[in-house]
Amino acid sequence: MTRRSTVGVVLLAVVAAGITWFFGVGVVQSFAVGGVVAAVGLTWTAVRDGVPLTWPEPPVRTAPGARRELSQTAWTLRSHGGVPERALARARAVARHRLRTHHRLDLDDPADRAAIEAVIPPTVVIVLLSDRRPEVDLAAFGAVLTAIEAIEPTTQRTAIERTVTERQP
Repeated sequence: MTRRSTVGVVLLAVVAAGITWFFGVGVVQSFAVGGVVAAVGLTWTAVRDGVPLTWPEPPVRTAPGARRELSQTAWTLRSHGGVPERALARARAVARHRLRTHHRLDLDDPADRAAIEAVIPPTVVIVLLSDRRPEVDLAAFGAVLTAIEAIEPTTQRTAIERTVTERQP
């Protein structure tokens, strides 16, 4: 809303109040007509010239495990007949990330399988490495999520020892 349009609306309201008073309407009612004209005019110019009247959209969080991602995972678990592949794929992605960042292990590398099974139970590793297991029920999937959540970071000393032993022939 610009200053010019505001002044124009206020002048129109004063003229409308003056015209109604000139034709014999009381002073109080003339001011009321001027106030209504001012309110409608100012509202009209604010809506016409102003910023869009929409709610601001919150920024999308793209961090792994963000609220939106968890919400999508929860909705995929509402299907019948086991856990869908989409939820298993999300669990695999989180497991890969946690194993890589906390233990420097690759879930897809067969050479790291023994070390991975030392970190998480072998049954969970089988579920994570299988291409498609539609028969995984919610209880087994809960065990998979619990095992993934329990992946703890190694101490700096353990990570250094593992790197040294891997380099030795």
